[in-house]
Amino acid sequence: MASSTNTRAGGSKNQIIAMLKADHKKVKKAFKDFQKIDPKEDADSAEALVSQTLAEIEVHASLEEQIFYPAARSAIKEEDLIDEAEVEHMTAKVLIEQLKGMSPDDEKFAATFKVLGEYIDHHVKEEEGQIFKQITRAGVDWDSVLEEIQTQRMQLLEEKGLPAEEQEVEATPSRARASHSTSRSGASRESTGESRPQAASRSSKSSKPSSEKE
Repeated sequence: MASSTNTRAGGSKNQIIAMLKADHKKVKKAFKDFQKIDPKEDADSAEALVSQTLAEIEVHASLEEQIFYPAARSAIKEEDLIDEAEVEHMTAKVLIEQLKGMSPDDEKFAATFKVLGEYIDHHVKEEEGQIFKQITRAGVDWDSVLEEIQTQRMQLLEEKGLPAEEQEVEATPSRARASHSTSRSGASRESTGESRPQAASRSSKSSKPSSEKE
């Protein structure tokens, strides 16, 4: 019974970490995308990208500070790492507030966003390379932590006007299975001559290898 509970809790912890890593990956991509934009020539795109990225960072930071870090503190080997992460968040918030008061016309706009990106990159490396790996102590109800994070995340995303993308991520396996099922049913309809042109085209392509083998 205890083993089953620990396994379930471990799964919830891994799901939380996967969610945070997905946030990291998305934000890092945003900073790379910004490098392709000239704020002076395309102010609207630059401002939109920066605004959305700042909002996403704020949601992520809030979830970590209010829910994840307190839980991780009791499960991590080196608590100092949590203290350092919280201080790094405080410093990042200073840059975020500066950017909120700037426009793409500001000569320091691009530089400030770039520095924030470098700072976030450093923070992510420490978090993924040390904190996530050291959360090994038992005693944390990760199921409850996951539920709280998901609930709070939805509220924060709504407040910021951001899409609830984690729902899409979680639904991916289901969509994949549905797609697979649709593909199979499409093949079934094809045999009765009811398939649509596109389905027939895909079917004819997939049938070539089998005919060649024969």
